[in-house]
Order: sequence, then C-alpha cells, then structure tokens
Amino acid sequence: MARTDYDVVIAGGGIAGVAAAAALKDFGWSVLIVEPGQRSDRRLGGELIHPAGVTALKELGLFDEVAFRDAAPIKGFVVLPGPTEDWSDIRLPYADNWGPRSAIALDHVQLRAALQTAAESMPHVTVRKGTRVVGVENGRSEVKVAVAGGKNTLTMTCRLLVAADGASSSVRTYAGIAHWRRPISSMTGYLIGDANLPAPGFGHLFLGGSAPLLVYEIGGRRVRVLFDQPIGQSSVPTDVHRSQVVAAVPQSSLRAEIAAAMEAQRGLRFVSADILVERSTLNRVVLVGDAGGCCHPLTATGMTIGVSDALRLRDTLWQAGGNVALALARYSRQRRAPQRSRLLVASALHDACSATKPEGQLIRAGLIRYWRQNARGRQSTMAILAMSDRRLYSALREMFIVIRHGIAAKWNGWSLLGVGGSLRLMAGLTGVVMRQVGFAMRAR
Repeated sequence: MARTDYDVVIAGGGIAGVAAAAALKDFGWSVLIVEPGQRSDRRLGGELIHPAGVTALKELGLFDEVAFRDAAPIKGFVVLPGPTEDWSDIRLPYADNWGPRSAIALDHVQLRAALQTAAESMPHVTVRKGTRVVGVENGRSEVKVAVAGGKNTLTMTCRLLVAADGASSSVRTYAGIAHWRRPISSMTGYLIGDANLPAPGFGHLFLGGSAPLLVYEIGGRRVRVLFDQPIGQSSVPTDVHRSQVVAAVPQSSLRAEIAAAMEAQRGLRFVSADILVERSTLNRVVLVGDAGGCCHPLTATGMTIGVSDALRLRDTLWQAGGNVALALARYSRQRRAPQRSRLLVASALHDACSATKPEGQLIRAGLIRYWRQNARGRQSTMAILAMSDRRLYSALREMFIVIRHGIAAKWNGWSLLGVGGSLRLMAGLTGVVMRQVGFAMRAR
C-alpha cells in the first residue's frame, strides 16, 4: 500500500518544486513531490538561470558540477538595436560583485532531468512520477490532498502543500486562489549552432524588427532562437512576421542559419502571459515560482524566482520557529515587492522592444540612449533584470530615467509635432506608465 503520511506535499517536480524540497531538508519533515511527467521535450521551458539563481542552487546543494557540465556560461546580454539606430552593439554584463560572474543556460530537458535526479537522492524526499494533485481541502491547521496516478487516487493529510506546478497551476485553483491571465505574445523556439554568434558567451537581444528576437547558448554548441509575436501583431501572417524579424539581424551568416532552421524544424511553441494571483498563500497552501504569478520570459526571471521563493520559504519557516501559519504570512509579505518589480520590468521592456506607437518608440529610444551613455545605467538595468536588485523603488526609478533619456533622444522630433501632437504624445506616454505601474501593483 502506498505511503500517505507526508508532512509536505509539493505539486510539480521542476526547478521550483525541487528547490522547495531541498529548502525543507533541515526541518525533519518528510516531503512528497508529485510529478505528472509531462513531455518537456515538446514544449518550451526555462533554460537560463541568472547569477542570483545559481548562487541559490549552490546554497541548496542542487548545483551538481557533473550534471551541469554541459551548461553554457552567460556573461550578460548584448543588445543589437538594428538598422534605424547605431549598428554597434550594447553590452550589459553581470557585475562581479553579485557572486557568480555568469548565469548558466542549459537545454530544458537536461535541466529538469538533473534536478529530478537530485530530488530522488534526498533522503527526506519521495518522488512519485506519473501522478498529479486532483483535489485540495485547504484547512487552517492542515490540508487534505488527493493525488491520482493511473486509476488510483490517494488522499493524504499534511501540514503544508506547495504549489510549484507552473503558470497554469491547477493546485492554485483547487486551493481557492483566484488568478487573472493576460496573454502577451506567441513564442516559437528553434535550435541552431554557435558558430555565427556575434558575441559568444552573451545572450543576444535583436531589436531591429517589429518584435524582439532572443538568441542564447544552451550548451553542447547549441543555441536557442526565440521568436516573439505580440498579440497585437497577430493580424500579420506568422511567416511574414518572422521574415521581417530575421531581416533585421545584421550578420548575414546568422540570418541564413536562422532561416534554414525555420525551414527544417517544426519549432517549439509557447503562449506567454502575465498572470496575477489574488494571493501567494492561503491557509496551508503556498505558491512558489510561476504558480505565484508570472510575466513575459524576455527577462528570463522564471527559474531564478522559483529558487528564490524556495529560500524565502525556508527562511520564513526558520524565523517563525516552524510555525507554518506565521511563516506563510511573512512569506507573502516578503514576496510582494520582488514580484511587482519583476512584472513591471518585463512588461515595460517587452512593450519597448515591440514598440509601434510613438510613446513606445520614445521609451525604446530612451533605453538605447541610456545604455549607450551610462555605464552605471547598464549595471543598474542588469541588477534589476537579473533580480540581484529586487526593490520596486529601483524599477520605478529606472523607468523614469529611461523616459527622461527618451525625451532627450526625441527632442527635435517632439518639437516638430507642435503643441497638439506633443500633448497627445505626453498623454500616451502617461497612459503607458500608469497602465504598467498599475498592473504591476496588483501583483501579490
């Protein structure tokens, strides 16, 4: 008969779930990871972990040098503005004082396999593959969890249920936590080799087309190419959109390789969305990683926030002396600002990179001018993007600095608009800021 007496049940065996299991190892609690075993080779998933996430993996004992031997070190990002701007690239390296000097990127399938192997080696953890949570009775002092595998369903009572089952979390719904979803774009990923990258060791962000093109190494001399087609541009045929984006890549050899990959490969697809949750905890249920809200993957914060949430859960439990109710209240408060900052930055950056309206183009011009002229600005931007600086104040400050640079960059064009055009542009710019800040402040 299958065991049912676990202290903690974790729904999801991805990076957030395994990190949460590792974070609970010193409490003397037994942990069950419920993992449906989805075909991760058929879908896009997180592949880049920022330096803060790498540090957290090491602190949790999850960074196995052998398992991660194929991971590509990423020293930062290089931005290529495109033909309407100065063609020279802008480099945004990770700062040396953040611990590891590099992020890592690894094929999603390999990454999940390495983490699940780590989970199975933990003495306090049991992993049940091919099972899923199908029901939750969320009480104040305990939670009853129904776990189904095949034709069998077991009900167990535990002190804590961790929802680590991603952006479309079913556990979140079973637990009675409402969420709101706002689709942003359709993304498609292809694989190419690393021979034609203009800046090896860096992630690449090409901005010359109608939407951003993200290109980064994932180890084994392989490179992921991610096309983004915003929902607002869905009237443009997909093949036309991608052709326009590729045409803005300045290196002819890279253009040709991407075009060949699109012709030969089916591509992995993913619909990105902003997801806001009503709350990140309720009674004995806690949301970690993307289950607790997510944003556009342009900033690649998904896996880093998952590991950070695991550490936050561990620390609040220690501070509360193992009192789950008190710990979850603290967890919820401490998670709020980083989640708001993450959402605001991702939304603002994606809007700027996909700008079609004058106010968006002004913000994009401000970003490029700010990064070109200000070394401190480049460092501040990367600290926020990489979640080394998680303060909402910092994200708001950088947004207004970028707008100031955008006004300076477009000043001559602004003056040509006349009074009426300038007022309309200012109104549009104010609307963009209010919409992005207002949406981010709803994050919990």
